[in-house]
Amino acid sequence: MAYNTVCHYFLLKCVCFVVLASGTLYAQPHISSPRALSALSALRQGSDGLRTIENGKIKVGINTNYGGAITYLAFLDSHGDSVGTTNMVNNPDLGRQIQIALYSGPANYPGYPGLGWDPIQAGDAFGNSSQVLAVESQPNLLYAKTIPKQFGINNEPGEATIEHWIRLDGNIVKVHAKVVMLRSDRTQYEARQQEFPCVYLNGDYHNMWFYRDDSPYTKGPLHVERIIPPSTMLFGDVFPTEPWMASTNDKGYGVGLYVPDTYEWKRGYFGSDLSGDETSTVASYIAATNRVVLDHNLVYEWDYELILGQLDNIRSYVAAKPHAPAGPNYRFDTSRKGWYYQKASDTGWPIQGKLHVIMDQSDASLNNNRISSPYVYWKGRNNPKMYLRAAFQTQNDKFRLKWRRTEDQAIIPSGDRYMDFPIINDGQLHTYEIDLSHNDNWLNYDIGQIQFGTIPDGPTIDGWVEIEWLASTANGPTEQAVNPPVIEPPVVINPPVVNPPPVVNPPVVDNPPVVNPPVIDPPVVTPPSLTPCEPGCLLIVVKKIRYVQAK
Repeated sequence: MAYNTVCHYFLLKCVCFVVLASGTLYAQPHISSPRALSALSALRQGSDGLRTIENGKIKVGINTNYGGAITYLAFLDSHGDSVGTTNMVNNPDLGRQIQIALYSGPANYPGYPGLGWDPIQAGDAFGNSSQVLAVESQPNLLYAKTIPKQFGINNEPGEATIEHWIRLDGNIVKVHAKVVMLRSDRTQYEARQQEFPCVYLNGDYHNMWFYRDDSPYTKGPLHVERIIPPSTMLFGDVFPTEPWMASTNDKGYGVGLYVPDTYEWKRGYFGSDLSGDETSTVASYIAATNRVVLDHNLVYEWDYELILGQLDNIRSYVAAKPHAPAGPNYRFDTSRKGWYYQKASDTGWPIQGKLHVIMDQSDASLNNNRISSPYVYWKGRNNPKMYLRAAFQTQNDKFRLKWRRTEDQAIIPSGDRYMDFPIINDGQLHTYEIDLSHNDNWLNYDIGQIQFGTIPDGPTIDGWVEIEWLASTANGPTEQAVNPPVIEPPVVINPPVVNPPPVVNPPVVDNPPVVNPPVIDPPVVTPPSLTPCEPGCLLIVVKKIRYVQAK
């Protein structure tokens, strides 16, 4: 894929965003201005918002001056001088840290051109930290709830909240994260790469490791990428076939990031010094960048783990975790399971038993509607047939299955990477057998993604498709969890509140979504009784919530 680098010279500092030449928006590095760096320096010298927990092996901390993002991570043992015991997290501005960043449309959202709608957990490019609504620390728990700031706009809150629950288990930092969307703009924009999360470490950790070959979990050779001075920037997509990456020092010690069943990542390095402390702008970067449709009212939860240790131990730990299914195993009961659309949309969140995808080609620019899986790792020969439970109401008697090989950077529109199959346009659910058992272009390759869509040279489509499930067996998906839970986050009851007071009453996971999120001055709400809820709730009094457009 061809990349363009767009640089905005802001107070003599180059703020770079990487976009595809086609105009598609991707997850991008956040680099702040000198004015912001100066503001943060003063902030660090003021009241300290750092809260930490430790267990004799490692120490982790969040900081309310950085929107409650993770700003501290350290070994408490040097392992024979193999690794330092100082903070590894890079913190010169509010675009680094270990944090969550949200990306959605529109592309012409105010702020930096091409950045789009982009609130992040720590704060903005102008040195304004995100508003922390609540924070809690217990002997083995850190919790924060934040209204993220739009990164490219001066002091503008994003219409969302970000929460995370953090605990320690040996040399592992286990995190449960939750995003609640509260956008007044109800448009369903196309999915974009998220940073769920990104991990910025200091310059010592300049070796970025991952496995990308065709025999995962067999201890095959790892791939490493690193900056080669005098180069000063390395950035872009990678597609591991094991769901983790690690940044280490030259002795092989550092931090691994594990996000279950995630195979779309980014890595980068900024600077050429290969060293520096947390205030230096030299940093390594790894991020899980799976694509998510951020509906205006979405509630999205997931788990990730930070593994501190030597590279072989990091990899062995991940190998012992539950592995993703070896083929398609999706039941669209309550979520999209990582699927997303191009030039198409569905009926919105919450998902209730099926995906109802609107196929509309009335505008020529909407031709070739597509329904894409998340990035995966399957062997074609292990999946000679797929079974699709779906209903069609279109003007064509065929639908198209495309696939991406693991060595491809994207789905390539070539004849050896797709197959058409017949459909019934009666609007009723049928189980379709998609037989690939004689297709060498499928059987002889490792598959990194699949996609369903209309046929470009077919009749104009004005209709829909409903998908209930997709599986490798005619009986449908198994009960095996596609995304096995990593932790059960602890319940937080009445955590102490930091200024300003809480402004949002977080929805309980099992409750219906907020269909019409409050935007300005909702009435005072009396909190429910203090009954624990799963996977963890925060019971607070709603005061006010106000999202103000920046001038």
